Amino acid sequence: MTDYFQQVVDTVEQMAPISLAEIQRLALLDRLDVKFVLRMHQLAHIITRVQHNYRVLEINGVRPGRYHTTYFDTPDFAMYHAHHNGLRVRHKVRWRWYLDSRLIYLEVKEKTNRERTIKSRVTLPTPIDHFRELETSWMPPTITFDPRTLRPVVWNRFRRMTLADFERQERITIDIGLEFGRDERVIAFPDLAIIEIKQRKFSLNSPMARELHRQQAHPEHISKFCVSMAMFYPDLKQNRFKPLLRRLHAFVEG
Repeated sequence: MTDYFQQVVDTVEQMAPISLAEIQRLALLDRLDVKFVLRMHQLAHIITRVQHNYRVLEINGVRPGRYHTTYFDTPDFAMYHAHHNGLRVRHKVRWRWYLDSRLIYLEVKEKTNRERTIKSRVTLPTPIDHFRELETSWMPPTITFDPRTLRPVVWNRFRRMTLADFERQERITIDIGLEFGRDERVIAFPDLAIIEIKQRKFSLNSPMARELHRQQAHPEHISKFCVSMAMFYPDLKQNRFKPLLRRLHAFVEG
């Protein structure tokens, strides 16, 4: 990892903590998401300037937390194609393992035709690789495919800092140390940071948004699922993602 990575981690260690129980009151399961892609030196500068404006999630004495995610799709890649084709209503299905709290959630993220993100989820005792024996009535009624056909397609690992500001009803996730994979193949992005601002209604009147603007960072449409699929399934249509993929490859090449 880079010196900037360690600088970010050291700064986060000095921030005021927030517990998992507290931050669950700011779940924002129905929200607007805005994402930004940065290099680690930019993040190191930003986190230093905003460290006193937010509390950071700490679980079992660990910050930032460790996450492992596996995404699912149908045999004909219906969800990937829905994202690539820009359908107004689209979904992602995944399980996410929160390693430090030892929780595993099976989640469906739905993007509505109002550009809102709605998350539905249930807990799992262990990771799964199929849905054939699962109860799926909790899934959104807008899903048009048979969940029993879903299969794992790509995975990722990363460390996440979750920042909270109850006054502004703002929750921010910062992902670093990202690795994308399919089966045993792995592509690492040590210089990449993804910031996601989650608000009920997006506002630039927040310390993080102001610092991102100061760094001339602009909102970007980036999906770990879509990026991974485009990288590891090169035969799939990916014209929509090519500019972003070129930029991400530059993060690896330096």
